[in-house]
Amino acid sequence: MKNIIAITAYLSVICAIITVISCDDSDKWKSGPQPAADNPGVYFDKDIPKVIELEANQQGVLIQEFVAIKLGRDESKAGPALRVPVRIRHADPNLTVAETAVFEAGSATAELTIHVGKFEFKEQYAFSIEIDENYSNPYKVYGNDEKGGSTRLDAKIEVVSLVGEATFTPTDYSGSRKPEFTPFKHNIYDNRDGSYTIKNFLYNNSGYDLTFSIDEENNIRPSISNGYHDTDENRWYFYSENSSASSARIPCYIPGANPDDYVTYIYFYTADNPSSYTAFWLDLSTKTGRMMGYSRYSISSSGRIAFNISWE
Repeated sequence: MKNIIAITAYLSVICAIITVISCDDSDKWKSGPQPAADNPGVYFDKDIPKVIELEANQQGVLIQEFVAIKLGRDESKAGPALRVPVRIRHADPNLTVAETAVFEAGSATAELTIHVGKFEFKEQYAFSIEIDENYSNPYKVYGNDEKGGSTRLDAKIEVVSLVGEATFTPTDYSGSRKPEFTPFKHNIYDNRDGSYTIKNFLYNNSGYDLTFSIDEENNIRPSISNGYHDTDENRWYFYSENSSASSARIPCYIPGANPDDYVTYIYFYTADNPSSYTAFWLDLSTKTGRMMGYSRYSISSSGRIAFNISWE
């Protein structure tokens, strides 16, 4: 009987403590301040990329010395002109961020400029900026089909030298079941060190780029760090971690008539292979190229595939 009384008393104490803690927490919570009725609801456009590219010419000189960050505001309050203060939380030393964005009368959009000083290619320069709380609504949530964005922007700027925006046209398929891929575009970047890069090569969407050099006969020579080079067969595989293991194959989601079709793995023969599949070249003077290789597709077929490349 004494044990039962002791246990009952112990449980009563525990329940009392839980009750006190619960009440104490709820009593301290308070909602944040609500925006004023005339708050213009300014935001950074949601389509601003996390890495903003600023182009330099082939001599390494910036074509434009600044990037323009797009802002928007509540369209129902877009009547008068408006000057919006912007708080600079952080900016790398070579970045000069404007502290004010100006909306013209009747306009629902504005631009904020960030000037770039001394730079290095392949370096990314970070900044973090935020719209003054008296001009923004941090509680507003926008749907995918709505104009809108965030009141804070964390991004980076990278200076790039662009060879061209190339069109890749899939063609020359073989195999029992052929996919129907459509033309797509890739930027070709000059790294200013004798190498070139195609970012997100063939839309692998896994962070892998194709970095390569071009020899005197215009043959593409991929960097080993971007794939597995089978020196015995002179083939270059688009694999991760420089591995020939099937688990390291990188799928590529190039666009097509059927969204379920994609490349499960692909390889290209390099110039040292006499195979009839060999076509892996890029001519910067004629702005043309061709990549032909062997691939397996998500539709359980495999065979030849080629990409004709051209740009203006």
